[in-house]
Amino acid sequence: MSINIGIRAHDVSEHTLNHLFSVTANYGFNNVQFAPFKFLPKKLITDSSQYSPGLLTMIDQKFKEAGVKISVLSNYVNMIDYNSIVRDKNLQSYQNSLVAEKFLHAAVVGSETGSVLSPNGYTPHNFTDSALLRVIDSVKQITSAAEKLGALFAIEPGINHPLYDNYAVRRVLDAVDSPNLFVIFDLANLISKDNYKDQGTILSEAARLYGPQICTFHLKDVDFINGQKVTVPFGSGIIDVDRYISFINQLKPFTFATFEATKENQLDSALAVFHQAEKKSKAIIKALQ
Repeated sequence: MSINIGIRAHDVSEHTLNHLFSVTANYGFNNVQFAPFKFLPKKLITDSSQYSPGLLTMIDQKFKEAGVKISVLSNYVNMIDYNSIVRDKNLQSYQNSLVAEKFLHAAVVGSETGSVLSPNGYTPHNFTDSALLRVIDSVKQITSAAEKLGALFAIEPGINHPLYDNYAVRRVLDAVDSPNLFVIFDLANLISKDNYKDQGTILSEAARLYGPQICTFHLKDVDFINGQKVTVPFGSGIIDVDRYISFINQLKPFTFATFEATKENQLDSALAVFHQAEKKSKAIIKALQ
């Protein structure tokens, strides 16, 4: 297996580090996507202002003892909120997370770009130039801090957000122009009822427009039920898993990739689909050698 596969921490059934590490050990996962505010008890920490060297060092030690890497340190706050007070507080949260990245030895701080509607609701205004300019302004501020700290920051595209397609991603990367800015790629995020048959085009566009700047991947699946897009366990929806896994292996060998929205009782079937796709991918690569 060439992909370093992991899980999103808050998808496990019990939000304790002991249980999380029992799951990673049981399935052989060597990394997790970790969102402290979604995983740790609210009584312990409610926002990034409560990070301290002591708390972060303790968490880091637990991960080291378990042999698990934090592949993405998630920061689930809205970077483009139209409420200026909320937005400023959230941008500070990103800076706090970049500091935490260093203490936790996380690979990258990652986030979707949010919504101009507070709190994070869908609005067609997300698809305007003004929304994209807000993303660019916020990401510039975040990456400026990342450059000073020697940390990495990654944005995640999605069709309901200002980064709704591959070309919007390229616009942000060009406008920000930072060596510390990367992309978290999730094919399912870019799928709609209008383009789900064009997954090969979406993948080839991503590779051409910003392939070198993809740092990690999500393994997620979707389906359309009564016309509505819903998230389903990996391998049980409409994602072309064989094509996607081959794309990942060829573009970024040994990359981190985490299951997202796949619960513990769904991991066996998801892994079976993943391993089957990896075997096909390796066979194709070997045949071309």
